[in-house]
Amino acid sequence: MIVRLYRKYVPQKVRNIIYDAFLSDLLNLTRSYKGIIKVKFVYIFRKWLPDTPENQLFAFLGKNGFSPYPYPFRLKYKKLPVDCFQDKSLGMCYVIHSGKRLYFPDNYRKKRAVASYRFLSMEQDAASPHQYIKDINRLKGKTLLDLGAAEGMFTLSVIDIINHAYLFECEEYWIKALNATFAPWKDKVTLVPKYVSDKNDEDNITIDRFLEGKDTTNLFLKMDIEGYEQAALRGAEKTFKEAKDIDFSICTYHREEDAIEIGNYLKANHLETEHTEGFMYMGNSFRKAIIRRKYS
Repeated sequence: MIVRLYRKYVPQKVRNIIYDAFLSDLLNLTRSYKGIIKVKFVYIFRKWLPDTPENQLFAFLGKNGFSPYPYPFRLKYKKLPVDCFQDKSLGMCYVIHSGKRLYFPDNYRKKRAVASYRFLSMEQDAASPHQYIKDINRLKGKTLLDLGAAEGMFTLSVIDIINHAYLFECEEYWIKALNATFAPWKDKVTLVPKYVSDKNDEDNITIDRFLEGKDTTNLFLKMDIEGYEQAALRGAEKTFKEAKDIDFSICTYHREEDAIEIGNYLKANHLETEHTEGFMYMGNSFRKAIIRRKYS
């Protein structure tokens, strides 16, 4: 009730100021307090605890601040220089990524856009367990299905070398920003305002249904959809059986069992896979972050 009243009566611009000032930190604290307690405990008593790889990661987080990324590479992004510009005609902030404009929603102030871009850049660092792909040339000439496009940074990184991109995104504020970002490439980018799932209705669509009548040769699936990856894969059984030269990068950290179950699904389709190195700390546990196709 309180949340509804807050959203109803507090203007969006005021909510943005509150969020940027302290609310985001408060929300992160309340959602992760159990993990924070464990991290601090291991850091304080590390001299008396077993020197296991897990405790080493906990100790790093205790020393350097709580984060899903328990590795030194993330520290260099804390103060990464980022120039952020205001497009007054669209009312949106943007940064320059890969020599191109990457827009953020119109409810993002510059401070929030800079923080977001630093975090997104950190996630795709070569040492990050969340890096979607090491060599972008694997996408050359491919049709990209970007499931959970959000700001579209991954697609923007490869826009010059792919054949076509389908961006699946339902949030209106992201859609507006995506339209601005990909305006120069209208001929090779299609926005799909649907959730990708294992059912077809007004709001949801399966990969199999979406690809009906389309060329399924040379596909690349980037899947980052907040724990619905298994449902999306259940709706892609025909595609994985029949598509030629399918490649993928799929998140496995949103749900504790995803790394094993998604791996089994792909193995059943006779695909060799590999996980990115390292772990993310999610749900008070260390989890494998991304599963990708492995080529011999």
